[in-house]
Amino acid sequence: MRRLLAGSAAAMALCVGVTGCSRPIDGIPTANGAPEADTVAGLPASDGPSGRKPDAPEADLRVVGGTGGEIDTLAADTVVDVHEYWNTAYPETFDGSAFRPIGRLVSYDSRSTGREVCGQRLTGMVNAFYCPGSDTIAWDRGELLPKLRNTFGPIAPVTVLAHEIGHAVQHRAGLVDADTSTLVAEQQADCFAGAFFRHAAEGSAPHIRVSTGNGLNTVLGVLSYIRDAPGRTGFTDPRAHGTAFDRVSAFQYGFSDGPGRCAEMTEKSVTRRTTQFHFWKEKQESDLPVEADNILLVSRSLRKVFADTGVAPPTISIDSRSCPGAEGTEPVSYCAETNTVSVDMAGLRELAEPPTSGEKPSGYGDFAAYAQLASRYVLAVQQAAGLSLRGDAAGLRTACLVGAWSGLLVEDPIGRRNPVGKLRIAPGDVDEGVAALLGNDSLIAADVTGSQVPAGFARIEAFRIGFQQGMSPCASEYGN
Repeated sequence: MRRLLAGSAAAMALCVGVTGCSRPIDGIPTANGAPEADTVAGLPASDGPSGRKPDAPEADLRVVGGTGGEIDTLAADTVVDVHEYWNTAYPETFDGSAFRPIGRLVSYDSRSTGREVCGQRLTGMVNAFYCPGSDTIAWDRGELLPKLRNTFGPIAPVTVLAHEIGHAVQHRAGLVDADTSTLVAEQQADCFAGAFFRHAAEGSAPHIRVSTGNGLNTVLGVLSYIRDAPGRTGFTDPRAHGTAFDRVSAFQYGFSDGPGRCAEMTEKSVTRRTTQFHFWKEKQESDLPVEADNILLVSRSLRKVFADTGVAPPTISIDSRSCPGAEGTEPVSYCAETNTVSVDMAGLRELAEPPTSGEKPSGYGDFAAYAQLASRYVLAVQQAAGLSLRGDAAGLRTACLVGAWSGLLVEDPIGRRNPVGKLRIAPGDVDEGVAALLGNDSLIAADVTGSQVPAGFARIEAFRIGFQQGMSPCASEYGN
């Protein structure tokens, strides 16, 4: 969260009522049908094992340099299943054309190899990649895939390889050329990976399985992990792969709507929705510490965004206040009876700590912390509209409304978004929200009791819908 350093923004008029009109971002197609609180893109939300099926048949696939070890077995099984998916999906998506399997597969150990692929020596190349010139997919079995597996679980290498085969699909279909930006190509490949994961989540893949709860949470966590560093790589940078929010959004499009949606991605549509832009103002990278003055600043921003809903703003207190007949949630609570939001400053400061890779638990960052405050504020909006504050539907509405608030704070010179009020979100802030939404202790997609929607996919989808489309869908798509 950052302060506005100079200039002023024209306020946007929002229609009265939670279901009133709002401003969508150009180039954002809407999902088919209304999401339901207990489903993930129409599939039942449930936890379970993810990775290679224990009774999966042996993959009959030649891998150059393969050792037959656990990593290479998982990689080969993934390639077989993704090939099988595209054998059907490719002709359905691309006018009946047959899918041609990847010509060459290479496994290597980046710590000790003399092999070359695509004219590049693989020593020290901790990577997985597709080479169009030789129609080759290569993966580092020595460092990259084991690290991902050990950090996230066996579904992580599957995520990376499904993405790389997505690049092969692009080239086979003629969707990319020398003028296609890297960012568009990468997000399209993320989208194609999402389409395959839908196939696996439906139980249709012979070797690979993924649950719609903790399994997809892990997949989205992998995409967040391999995101670009916030604010360091701009939209047009040839190294750009996308922010966590952009990559997760692209994956969700493929999972929800299928590969046809991915094939329709264009430079214009990605440009309109991207949060991949450079810092463009001096000191924009500075955080907004959790202090009383800044709580007031965020409160004013929330009042500005939700002013035309006709809702009486809740009182925001930095002192502990009890709520008759109800227990509070930490670090921020909403009391419907008194229309009060109570803030535990110490707890909110802990959440606002920047994430670290050390053993000591760390926070999610300043935006994620203030989004917790926003989540309790928007409960007042729902209360005034006569909507229930309990249950998964309330949690998804909350995430959607927090997303709508967030989307109206983006000053984006690429998408030409016109922000509301004086508070601004800078590059990387939304990724903090994504990380919190995938965590187990966030209020962003939680009801008044603090009960969080179980599926991380559904939490992020609701936040994304609000961020990209505004307030209108928040009540209409997440019923009472």
